[in-house]
Amino acid sequence: MPDQAFDDRVIDLDFHVNPLEDELLSYVEDDVVRDKLTTEFGPTPIMGKWDAAYGIKEGNEGLFTQGRAEYAEDVHEACEKFAIDDPIVNAGINNLPLQHHPVLKNGLVQAGNDYMLDNFADEGVYTSMLVPKWDTEYAVEEIERVASEDNIVAAYSWFDPKTPWGSEQFEPVFEALVEHDLPLLLHGSLAYWPQHSYVGDEMLTWTEVLGFDWPVHTMVNIVNMIMRGVFDRYPDLDVVFQEGGHWWLPFLRYRMDEFYEMHPDDVRITPRKHEDGEEYLDRRPSEYLRDNIYVTTQPLALPRGSGQARNLLELSMAADTFIYSSDWPHQTLDPPTWFYTSRAFDEELRDAVLHKNAEDILGI
Repeated sequence: MPDQAFDDRVIDLDFHVNPLEDELLSYVEDDVVRDKLTTEFGPTPIMGKWDAAYGIKEGNEGLFTQGRAEYAEDVHEACEKFAIDDPIVNAGINNLPLQHHPVLKNGLVQAGNDYMLDNFADEGVYTSMLVPKWDTEYAVEEIERVASEDNIVAAYSWFDPKTPWGSEQFEPVFEALVEHDLPLLLHGSLAYWPQHSYVGDEMLTWTEVLGFDWPVHTMVNIVNMIMRGVFDRYPDLDVVFQEGGHWWLPFLRYRMDEFYEMHPDDVRITPRKHEDGEEYLDRRPSEYLRDNIYVTTQPLALPRGSGQARNLLELSMAADTFIYSSDWPHQTLDPPTWFYTSRAFDEELRDAVLHKNAEDILGI
């Protein structure tokens, strides 16, 4: 790591911890849920169709290449190596949306949040709480229960292709998040392209599956939220997409504006705008992209030429939209080296990506 990285503040917005299953289960309060998970299913029983470790005895898709953080001291030890000052930790249960039983999933959300409170938030580590996407009523209950605890700085949920976050069913979640001044962190889940479909069945490589469907799903979710008026109704809501890529931002920025300016009238028949008696968006679509949407940087994947990289960063509104993430402890780990070795980053842009944008939305 460059020496200067250890002098600058580095906030990491995607740092996974991984409680052991037995310890996570010990936090489940519902006896029926705990019994069912212990005796039959296990905490996360169903594997996705695609697995990078297929045919490999040990690998776990490179999930623990850098180690495994179960407690706060594990996080501190890992961060020292990579010049990370403030990791925003999450419970790392990213295959939970794939599971079938909502009652069991809610039990794991409760257990995950209590585990994170005891072992991280109470130990002074900034923590994002789990928010179930499949049960908005329970999501609000958990926000009301957990959000005011010390060092809870964000809500962590998932994005997928099934139900984009612009859907009106998430209104109570948005209201609760704005009330508690929490940003919504949305991480890619294992809900890839519908896994048994004409498209999904023809995806045979990890490059296709993880490299490109999460960016597509990110774009779909963002456009859906903007065009259905989420940010007109909740202008203070900040949403961060984790591991969904970022170099598509120029494409989305200009294409949204172009299509909206050609056909703005359908906005008035979207449920929120119709209910509010409004005909158009309050602003151009790209302005919401700059003001309400953030994307994490891992993997940064810079163009080789510094001139190209500078142009792409500017077109992507990186100073306003990028937030550093490492994706620790996965094989895909991205330490903050790029921000010091690439001439595309001046000090102002580097500070914005490494800590200022995160400070603004997290209130830390």
